[in-house]
Amino acid sequence: MDYKKLSVAALIALGSSMVFAQDAEIATWAGFRKAAVSFTFDDGPQSDVDVALPMFEKYGYKATFNIVTNWANGGGNNGMLNWSGVQKLSAAGHEIASHSDSHPNGKPMPSNEISSSKGTISQKIQQKYGVVTLAYPNCDTPGDAQVLQNYVVGRICNGSWKGGSDIMGKDGPSNWAAVSALMTGNQGTSDFKGNMDKAVQQGGWVAFLTHGFQNKTNGFADYSPTDANGMDGALQYAQQKDKDIWVAPMGYVAMYIKERNASKIEPQDGGSANSMAFELKHSIADNISKYDYPLSIKVKTDWSKVEVTQDGAKLESKVDGGYVYFDAVPNAGKIVVTNANAAPEPESSSSSEVESSSSEFLCDALIPGCGDNPWAIAPEIQDNFHFAVYRSSDNYIVVSGAQGHEITVFNSLGHKLRTTRGLGAEQKVYTGAKGVYIVKVGNKTRKVKL
Repeated sequence: MDYKKLSVAALIALGSSMVFAQDAEIATWAGFRKAAVSFTFDDGPQSDVDVALPMFEKYGYKATFNIVTNWANGGGNNGMLNWSGVQKLSAAGHEIASHSDSHPNGKPMPSNEISSSKGTISQKIQQKYGVVTLAYPNCDTPGDAQVLQNYVVGRICNGSWKGGSDIMGKDGPSNWAAVSALMTGNQGTSDFKGNMDKAVQQGGWVAFLTHGFQNKTNGFADYSPTDANGMDGALQYAQQKDKDIWVAPMGYVAMYIKERNASKIEPQDGGSANSMAFELKHSIADNISKYDYPLSIKVKTDWSKVEVTQDGAKLESKVDGGYVYFDAVPNAGKIVVTNANAAPEPESSSSSEVESSSSEFLCDALIPGCGDNPWAIAPEIQDNFHFAVYRSSDNYIVVSGAQGHEITVFNSLGHKLRTTRGLGAEQKVYTGAKGVYIVKVGNKTRKVKL
């Protein structure tokens, strides 16, 4: 099976002797897909912003960008991104990872740069989960133990070079300091589709490693440049097979695997004839990550319409084939699945319905007296958190980095559609018709298109 199966007991309040077992499953891969695919980009050339950024935005996918900090410190010289360019990638929801400070030529990175490069990126770029991925220059680890004291995952190049496999299994690599990635371009592979199909067939994970694009501004990232049309075709193929292929940054996939393997579902008090209550828990503990990336869950149900909450915050959900599907964050509080048809005057979890009156406008909340212009939003108020809002490949509005903050979604007319609260590293908060939406988190706003 492609998932981890657990049993959740729901206490049905029809009599003290009636206890019904409900099957709950944690997906092997997000969205109950069959495989995971990660695209990683090394060095930080200008083509990351000029080519990769709009390409991935077109398909709603996110990648991992491994930055050499000294080159970014150079202020955008020699065809490399400066920190402003790196920030553009981060603001779009991509993972910013380390690729050393100095990128020594033909040698392993110095061991002191394991932590110093992470520290520099952390000072320059605020991310939802910090810096959790390290890609080694020249593919050589400077020391597995020290790497794993600082990062969730360390990336080499082709696994076959080290006697391993290029397609990793569902539980990831045998050594998390040696995660493989297939080199792309004229010195590597151009067979994106074939390798993604192998991952689907094996139920595993494949990652790609790219150094710039052919005939583009690549600066020092000039080894084995990749055909941009070939990569665009790969993303298009992945989107066509979205039900099978989960495209996500390397750090995300690594956290998902570690959380999934450590998590369990525990029944909780509070169930009734029209509700089920349980918690999703794991005991991973280190100084690298909170491990609060959402896991995909499905729970067997006879109800045709449900509402799902976690710690009181509404979660996006759907009912299909006798199951309710949703994403939940480990250790983020009680999850309650409610029969929405039976509940009195429930708040709708359907994205096609407006949850508040038409008198509630975004502009009224931010700029009193803004009249009929719902786009007259206030300048952003800088405070002590950073978040990103983007569209996922499966047409959800996703918010990252909003833990503990209220999240409100407005339509293009400024009417409030959904209010919830940030729980983990990222969160699906709304899906609906095509159009422009406004997302407000704390005192900040973002526009996003579905």
